[in-house]
Amino acid sequence: MSVPPCRFSIAESDAPIELLPRDLSAWQQGNCGVDYVHRLDSGQQGPELVIQALTHGNEICGANALLWLLENNIRPLKGALTLIFANVDAYKTFDPQRPFASRCLDEDMNRIWLPSRLTCPNSLETRRAVALLPFVENADSLLDLHSTTFAVAPMLIYPQTSSNRDFADQLGFPFPHLLYDLGSYHPGILISEHEQNTDGGVSLVAECGQHFAKATTAQALAVTLRFIALHGMLDPAVELPEWGYQPDSSAGHYRIDTVLTAQSEQFRFAESVRGFEQYNKGELIATDDQELIAAPFDNCALIMPARVPVAGEEVVTLAERLDRSAAGQKQHGKQEQEL
Repeated sequence: MSVPPCRFSIAESDAPIELLPRDLSAWQQGNCGVDYVHRLDSGQQGPELVIQALTHGNEICGANALLWLLENNIRPLKGALTLIFANVDAYKTFDPQRPFASRCLDEDMNRIWLPSRLTCPNSLETRRAVALLPFVENADSLLDLHSTTFAVAPMLIYPQTSSNRDFADQLGFPFPHLLYDLGSYHPGILISEHEQNTDGGVSLVAECGQHFAKATTAQALAVTLRFIALHGMLDPAVELPEWGYQPDSSAGHYRIDTVLTAQSEQFRFAESVRGFEQYNKGELIATDDQELIAAPFDNCALIMPARVPVAGEEVVTLAERLDRSAAGQKQHGKQEQEL
């Protein structure tokens, strides 16, 4: 099987680069026999938590959050906490002139967590995933730290189960929550693989803000510490920081419905979009060559639109807002989401 190239090699960026990747070499030798994996064991009975950063190499906020835990000698009160720097090889290629190109080397590491891919790994990302898989499958709960292309509200993404929903609601995360049915959204994502191997645990993605903003690192640390604390594993002496961003009108619960793929190089959104623009049923979202793409239902929100649409690649996720009606709340074309 041939591996499609990683398609994120954008030549230049208009995104402000407020933070550059830090050197991780001091943490290469973990204590688990796998590079850049550190297991912190309390010696007391309790949950097995895994927090993963750098599933995408240019999403540096998670790496900064894990470095904070390691450098401040944070240790769990019970159970064990495993910290994973995932795609470090991609991270090392970061170039501030092409900051999106270091997302991956061979392929997207958050689409490969499938038996068919990991049984016969044939890319840098699948080989790394094979090394990490035992930690993922052994975890009671997992948090995967990410960031976004545009400066939209942070968000949580998780399979729609009672344990995930209850935990996320208790987390006090005052930003959008995106729920999906297992098997219906992005085959091969890490949290879906974990969800299939846990019994009542938690599987969360935290999208923490725009890739290179200082506030995004603050957001990643805030959600990481709260994740540990809600499992009863954080020393009360560790102060929980404020969220990196202020909540906005996008906060609420959304049901992920469809991931759209660009069918041609002529895919164009009908207007400038950043994410969380909301449409009523029938309103025009985009055109793809001669095809008109309209909102298939009311309260239809655009989630993580592609910066540069590429034929054959994912271009935007459509989600139904569950918390309130879109009537009188038409939001597309506005910039209120920018943080």
